[in-house]
Amino acid sequence: MKTAATVSVPLLAICFFAGMWTTGVYYNYYKEAVNEGIPEPQRKWRHSKTQTRLQEGLDVWARRNHSYHDVTKVLYNRVPKCGSNTMKVLLRELQNRNRFQFFEDKDYGLKALPNKLLRKFVQMVDQLPRPSIYEKHIYYVDFQKFGKQQPTYINLVRDPLERRISGYYYMRFGRIDGNQKQKRTEEEKAQTFDDCVLNNLWECDEFGPKTFTMTQFFCGQESICMEPSQMAVEVAKENIRRHYAVVGVLEEFSSFLKVLEVVMPQFFRGAHDTWRKIESKQMEHQKTAIKIPPSNESREIMRERLHLDYQVYDFIKERFHRQKTQLGVKD
Repeated sequence: MKTAATVSVPLLAICFFAGMWTTGVYYNYYKEAVNEGIPEPQRKWRHSKTQTRLQEGLDVWARRNHSYHDVTKVLYNRVPKCGSNTMKVLLRELQNRNRFQFFEDKDYGLKALPNKLLRKFVQMVDQLPRPSIYEKHIYYVDFQKFGKQQPTYINLVRDPLERRISGYYYMRFGRIDGNQKQKRTEEEKAQTFDDCVLNNLWECDEFGPKTFTMTQFFCGQESICMEPSQMAVEVAKENIRRHYAVVGVLEEFSSFLKVLEVVMPQFFRGAHDTWRKIESKQMEHQKTAIKIPPSNESREIMRERLHLDYQVYDFIKERFHRQKTQLGVKD
């Protein structure tokens, strides 16, 4: 019969070597970063990436006990073709009811700003009256880098492939209501999503920026976020953990509103009921005018090309489901 002492010896040995292995992994990542001339901030992200590999689970809330009732400023850096126009309609309805101001940015151009414009943007948002929600198509901004208080972020995402299909046809034909931001040539309009994928055209390019748009919106303004990489994915995840109260998924929009009502009632009280009253009318207006379903082959190819965005999407979806569970929110 083995004694407690004889059992504890191999157990201690295992713990010792596991600790040595973990330390070695961290050291090798840091040494590799130094040898490659990677600046200190990016070394930290490599360290974060290692932690992600070694630790299981997710930080469900950026604040302990999801206490966001004192929040007075929210930044919604909306991802294109993820229900953001629908959210804008809803926020317009809620602002008078819940006594906050909703600011809509009409500049749909630059999402990554040069430092001078970025500083002006930070100062402008910082000076907005409270309570308020500001929306803009912009990559995540670190306000603390400019010595300002960080607003609380929210966002809404969508299955990356469905987002790309919707965006592809929207840029050609706009919405049913006639709203169209940008036109394509007649030749481009004649190209289906299948043509785009199978011929590796610029909008579906395997190495193009549109293959990791979702990642960029959460990664931010840093140079590491401008090119597709695993490090950009890890930065995006870390920003979501630390700065986003809630990131919902469009496929569960009703639940997203219910979670927001619980987490930040000062802004979203009555959001779900308000949405139910306007849903049918708004959904019809927001549909893309023409959308041709792609083949299974194109879907599989594009899913692989969007693999970085799918990592971020899956992370968001799991985090959101855990938030729902903790709050007792049902679909």
